[in-house]
Amino acid sequence: MGVVERKEREKKARRQAILDAARECFFRDGFETTTISRIADTVELSTGTLYLYYKNKEEIYVSILEEGLDILYALMKGSERPGAAARDLLVGYSEAYFRFYIDYGQYFDVMFFLRRPDKKILLEGELKGKLEQKSLECLGLLESAVKKGIAEGDFRIVSPYEASRVLWGTMNGLMLLHEKRTEEITRQKLPRLIEVAVSLLLDGIRAKKG
Repeated sequence: MGVVERKEREKKARRQAILDAARECFFRDGFETTTISRIADTVELSTGTLYLYYKNKEEIYVSILEEGLDILYALMKGSERPGAAARDLLVGYSEAYFRFYIDYGQYFDVMFFLRRPDKKILLEGELKGKLEQKSLECLGLLESAVKKGIAEGDFRIVSPYEASRVLWGTMNGLMLLHEKRTEEITRQKLPRLIEVAVSLLLDGIRAKKG
C-alpha cells in the first residue's frame, strides 16, 4: 500500500471513529447537550483535530442521519420479493420501516429530533440537500410501487407523489404516537395499528374491478 493510499485509509478510519463517538454522545445525551468538545474527548482527539474532519456539530449530525437512512433503505429493499404485486411491496416496506423503528430506534429518535418545533437545528445548503436526497430515496420506493400498481391496474389513478407521502406520514405519525405511550388511548398495539392503517390506505386506492 502506497503512502497516499495509507493516509486516505487512516483519514477514513478517523472520520468513522469520530462518527462512532458522536453517535454515542447523541444517543446518550441528545443533540443539544452534546458539544464538539465532548465528542473530541470521547474519541480522544483534540478539538482542533476534530475540526479538520467536520466543520461543526450539524455536519456530524447529518452524517449520522445518513447512516440511519441508509439502514432504512436497505431494510426496505431487502423486503422486496421477485414478482411481488404493488400492494405486497408497500406492505413489505411498511413492515421494514417498523423493523427499523424497533431495531434501530435510536436512529429513529435522531431523525425526528430534527423535526421538533422546540429544537433549533439549522440545516442549510449542502447539508440540507444531502439529507433530503437520502429521504427521497426511501420515499422513491413507495412512489415507484404506487406507479407500478396503477400501471398494472391494481390501483386507481392517483398521484403517486401524494399517495407515497400519505403512507409515509401515516406510519411516522403512528410511531410518534407510540412514543408518547398512548396505547391506553388507542387500545391497540403498534404493529396492529400500522397493519390496519396501511390496509385502509391501500384499500382506498384499489381499483374497482368489473
